[in-house]
Amino acid sequence: MLQLILISLLSVEAIFYVWLCHFLDERGVSVAAIATLVLLIALLWRLSHALGSFVVTSVLRYRDGRTLPWGNSLTALANEFAARFVCFNWAQAFPGRALGPDPNGRRDGAPILLVHGYVCNRGLWMAMSKKLAAAGLGPIYTVSLTPLFSGIDTLVPKLNAKIEAICAETGAPKVMIVAHSMGGLVARAYLAQTDSSRVAKLVTLGSPHRGTQLARLGLGINASQMSTESAWLKDLASRETGRAPPGTLSIYTLNDDLVYPPESSVLAWAENVPVSAIGHMGLVFSDAVAERVSRYLR
Repeated sequence: MLQLILISLLSVEAIFYVWLCHFLDERGVSVAAIATLVLLIALLWRLSHALGSFVVTSVLRYRDGRTLPWGNSLTALANEFAARFVCFNWAQAFPGRALGPDPNGRRDGAPILLVHGYVCNRGLWMAMSKKLAAAGLGPIYTVSLTPLFSGIDTLVPKLNAKIEAICAETGAPKVMIVAHSMGGLVARAYLAQTDSSRVAKLVTLGSPHRGTQLARLGLGINASQMSTESAWLKDLASRETGRAPPGTLSIYTLNDDLVYPPESSVLAWAENVPVSAIGHMGLVFSDAVAERVSRYLR
């Protein structure tokens, strides 16, 4: 679904640029000026994807007196722009070409399942999958969870089916999960509903374990469930009571522009590791984060 939406948007954008070029050419505008204008529009449109949430969280931090060094903030904005540019213009629009078929990495190791977050698909893991494979890990699998805006519990059976399929294919009794953003909540809901013995380790990257104030700007049931201290999050925590979770690592960034406050990613029963100068989606492209994840899984 997301792939179709992104391809459609890119197609509409391309048609607009063709029309604009024809319109300006008929009015005698030079080729150089037309090319500059098209590139500027394309750049500003893509910059707005990261700049909007950056401005909102900056205002929230100013309101709460939680200022951050400008160097870190600008570095985070730059790598977040790059991450979203790659994700929404290439990796998630064409996941088959960007990521290739599963599995990646070694075939004889402990299986790893990468679980994406809100309004994403398996293409999100283009860089992380390759980094984990280069670290000697694998086999590495991915999953695309749909519908995009359904409740988080609705996605649990799909995750369960993927885990069972991986175990059947590899003969392994357990998988290790690396989940980004909402994917961490899907993984926790899976652990709360099923036999958690199927998961050897869990790593969450920028997951809003206690919700995020920016969820009110999102669409769908899953967005409302990710609101700060939502009824769904409280119910999830109660369902986890008395269960023995797998070893868990929660990595989050102090410069997160979608999960606010960033400490919402702290999980009581996990090893919590804050990083900085990285944006929300930048977490899955970061060499330092990939290295930390690799060490934990290894």
